[in-house]
This record gives sequence, structure tokens and C-alpha cells, in this order.
Amino acid sequence: MGAPTQALLLSTIATDPNDWHIGRFSLLGDMIRAAGLEFDPAFDLTISDYPKDDALRKALQADLLSGRFGQIWLIAPDMDNGPDPSFFRALESAVKAGCDLVIARDHTDLGSCLLELQGCLNDVGQTQTFQRSWPDLPEDREYADDASASITTPCVVTGQNGGVQICRQRADHPLLNFASMIPGHLVIPAHPHEGVIRPVGMSQTVLLSSFSITSGREQNTAVVDESPGRGMVLHHSTFHHFADYNLDVSAGAPDFVLDPPSSQIADSPVLSNDIKAYVRSVVHYACSN
Repeated sequence: MGAPTQALLLSTIATDPNDWHIGRFSLLGDMIRAAGLEFDPAFDLTISDYPKDDALRKALQADLLSGRFGQIWLIAPDMDNGPDPSFFRALESAVKAGCDLVIARDHTDLGSCLLELQGCLNDVGQTQTFQRSWPDLPEDREYADDASASITTPCVVTGQNGGVQICRQRADHPLLNFASMIPGHLVIPAHPHEGVIRPVGMSQTVLLSSFSITSGREQNTAVVDESPGRGMVLHHSTFHHFADYNLDVSAGAPDFVLDPPSSQIADSPVLSNDIKAYVRSVVHYACSN
């Protein structure tokens, strides 16, 4: 069983100032740390990109194998530059021993290193859908912009960066046991090309869903998987629910981000209250498991 007061916030890429490295999730780190310390003054959060140095990689894997962490928040922006296979074997071991895992990637094939997961996490690569592994992928393009031709299906448009979407609460679950801005719903950051997630097993429950502003199609926003005998796995359709840029557009983004931002949250900071309460709830739930 992972130590409930030890947490890890990790990206699947090495530090790159012009990418979605872990430094672009500093507000999420602040939320996790504050929630953990509220639960237990001994709470500790480790924040890291995936190490380049071999010795540091081995140290990370040793920490995972030893059961050091009770919860891991995995931000997966990789594109064929993700962790080596030994990392995934260690991650599987950690979750099998009881560590809770939060996964967030994005559109098309970002985060496709997750296809390496096996064993107790074999369903992750089916729940998180990728262009390269979805044989019955719909041919229609949810997002089409000549200035961002590399962004293709599968993805769903829920709004602009810096704006919000209204998600429907789809399950009565302790993760959602807090007062939200709109009863039965959550107001959370939007993104113009979220990834697609879909439940693939009886142990998985759709937690939140929202609607495409392009097609009107309902999409799964969060799926929780609670299989007996291992830690919880919580899937999110995009890491932009948690990115600094989506909570505060003045934080900036990599230069390949061409979508025009919104000022919704900047103009009304109260719109970030639900995502803060949600992160707090997830941290507390993982600490108490």
C-alpha cells in the first residue's frame, strides 16, 4: 500500500521550456500540496518531469517499486518521446500495491506512451483513445483549423483556453461530494481540442461529461476505474483541465499553441472555484483510501 501522505506530480517528458513540461502545472501543484497539508501536516509532494539522467530514472522507478507514493498525478504530453518501458512496469507495480493514479493527456496521439501499460493497467490504453490504436475511429474532424493542421481526430472542442465548460455530474461518487457552483454540474476549464476517453470495463464509471461546442456531441470528461485489489485510476480527457495557461492565460503557453484564448476566467476568477474544489476532493479521497 502506498504511503497516503506521499504524492507525485510527474510529466511523461523531459523538461522542455517550449512544451507542456511540469512547470506549466505549478497551480495544480499548489492545489495538491495545499489539499494534502489540510488532510495531514506530514503530506509531501514531489514534482518532476521525467528525468533525462539514467541514475535519476532508476531512483524514480525504485520509489515507485517501494510503494513510496500513495497518489500519482501523471501529465502525459509526450509524442513518441515518453518514458522507457521500465518506468511503466514500476508504475503498474505501484498501482497494483494500492497507489491511486490520475491520468491526463490530450488530443490525437499525445500521451501515447500510455499504450505501454500492461497488467493491472492494461485498460488505460483503451480508455485513453489514440489515433494510432482506434481502428473504428470516426472520420469526421471535430476540430479543423488550417493554422493547426497537426491537430486531428480524436478530439472534442469544449471551448477556448482560458474559458470554461459546464460538465454534468454523471455519478454519485465521493469524488464529487462538495458544493459546486451549479448543483449537479462542475464548471471547469475548457480546451479547443480535448482528448477522447471511453469506459471499457465494468469497473469504470463515467464521472463527468460535457458537450462539444462544434458538433453538440456529448463527451466523457472524467472516468474513474476502481477495480478491487489495486489503486484507483482516474482518467481526464485533457491535461488542460489543470494547466496554468487554462487557469490563467497570462501564464503563457508553448509557441506552437495558436488557438485564440478567452478571458472568461481572468474576468471572473470565481469560475476556477470548482476545479480547485475537485482537486482538493481527489487528493483527500486518495489520502483516505
